[in-house]
Amino acid sequence: MISGLQEAIREAGRDSITYVLIGDDLLVGDEVIRKTNLSVQGFIALLKRRGIERLTLAAGLDSEEAGRFVAALGAGDPLQSSSHIIVGRAHIVMVDEAKQQERRKLSVDQVEMARDAWARFRVQRKLPVDQMEQLVWSLIDSLAGTSRAMLPLAPLKEYDEYTFVHSVNVSLLVLLQARSFGIWGPMLHMFGMAALLHDIGKLSVSLSILNKQGKLDDAEWEIVKSHAQRGGLYLSELEGISPLSAIVAYEHHLRYDGEPNYPKLRSRRVPNLASRMTTIADMYDAMSTVRPYQEPLGRAAAFEVLRKRSGTFYDPTLVANFIRLIGETTAVAPTRPAAPQG
Repeated sequence: MISGLQEAIREAGRDSITYVLIGDDLLVGDEVIRKTNLSVQGFIALLKRRGIERLTLAAGLDSEEAGRFVAALGAGDPLQSSSHIIVGRAHIVMVDEAKQQERRKLSVDQVEMARDAWARFRVQRKLPVDQMEQLVWSLIDSLAGTSRAMLPLAPLKEYDEYTFVHSVNVSLLVLLQARSFGIWGPMLHMFGMAALLHDIGKLSVSLSILNKQGKLDDAEWEIVKSHAQRGGLYLSELEGISPLSAIVAYEHHLRYDGEPNYPKLRSRRVPNLASRMTTIADMYDAMSTVRPYQEPLGRAAAFEVLRKRSGTFYDPTLVANFIRLIGETTAVAPTRPAAPQG
């Protein structure tokens, strides 16, 4: 155990390794470890049983200190942090302001450039990845620089098309969720980028279908449902994009309980952690926004829908955390976009 820890720390180029438990997933450094084998499943179950959401093992840990911790963990004795082992609940990582780089300000010009690139995708089928990545970094910095989360990003709705604004809002909501579990740095950016691009497949769907006032017929509904597969396929072939973006685009309409929805799967599976966060953010923002075919729900009503579908459509752990997070933010009334686009 000790030699493996030292090797892992050396490979990561850090002085410690932190495990964060989020629902049924284990975040280790910058990687999400799924329950792929019995040892991982047992470790996750043990952490859950002992109420440990965060475990940090630091360089310098010796066999005696590790042995005492393992013995207490297995025996059910009270757990206490020691010199090289820190146990606790997940929390937001705070970075010393003096050590932060100069913030990448979220400007109207930057958003306008990203929106224009988004709109051109319908015709050119080319996405400037660098502009999207910079937008996500700016969203991260904007969240970190405010005491109240700027959710949803209502001012954009005065001049932007719906699909883009919705995607920015979903990215913000996912960043907020991920950050609350201690996810930060490149991994946080990866989550935000995947959320921003989750509906990229809708840009291949006719605006006449996306903006239709009445009920979609069967053929139109099949076209709309195809956006998940279209988006996943496009992003999987796009150079410079993390595979996580393609996964989230494909999975963000899958159910947490594995029951059929869309896309249709050959076998049941639990969606990726980032996909589960995106699904909740996607539904919440859609319910809270004026759209061509519906009036928005209030925050309390939207929360009630999420609660009712918790455990079936949505991960119950993430739903509870999401409601707690949004409940702490300042409510922003939905604003009608100048030109809704589906």
